[in-house]
Amino acid sequence: MIMTGLYQKTTGLVILMGLLLLLSTGEAQSNRDCCLSYTKKPLPKRIIRGYMEQLSSEVCDINAVIFYTKNGFRACANPKDMWVQKHLRWLSKKLKKISDTRHF
Repeated sequence: MIMTGLYQKTTGLVILMGLLLLLSTGEAQSNRDCCLSYTKKPLPKRIIRGYMEQLSSEVCDINAVIFYTKNGFRACANPKDMWVQKHLRWLSKKLKKISDTRHF
């Protein structure tokens, strides 16, 4: 009887430790894709394919605009930088133009 109680406690502890390890691994994997710093040079518009916003209020530590390039690279940019804001306006106009031409 004593061995059964000890076995149940040990099994419960192993399961709990496994769950904690799984949760911490999941968080680490999502943080892996976060921008941790910004590019120092403006990107040429001609190489930008798209973008995504990163918010510090979510998983990552800093706000950033992640530009995706035609070569498959990504560049993290400071959303407060003037060149980033200009690029976002340019992309927005480009998307609107594409959207307007696809209406039947």
